[in-house]
Amino acid sequence: MKKDILIIEDDSNILRAEQLILQKSFTVHTASDGEEGLKKAKQVKPSLILLDVMIPKVDGFTVCRNIRLDANLRNTKIIMVTAKNEDKDEAKGMELGADDYIMKPFEPEELLHVVNQILGL
Repeated sequence: MKKDILIIEDDSNILRAEQLILQKSFTVHTASDGEEGLKKAKQVKPSLILLDVMIPKVDGFTVCRNIRLDANLRNTKIIMVTAKNEDKDEAKGMELGADDYIMKPFEPEELLHVVNQILGL
């Protein structure tokens, strides 16, 4: 059975690209803002969440913190995917409980490699 991955990304082109890269190996669910992402995470209970930092309604850092505080989701793997490339942003994401941090733009192979590595595949 394929593992579930939730992509929370507001840029439709990036969302579609991530979906195309991952859909062969995983069941992919999507959300376009933080509020919708948190709701879907609670419904789906994905193995991993690809989380943009700069998203509408609830930013990615807050989504990450809320997932880590939720007893049903706290073990969900989180990869922050963002154009925010300053060390302090990466440090903040990791402090809040992200498992990894990928900078945009990224290569498809890089995304797939990091996802597989974080999931231990």
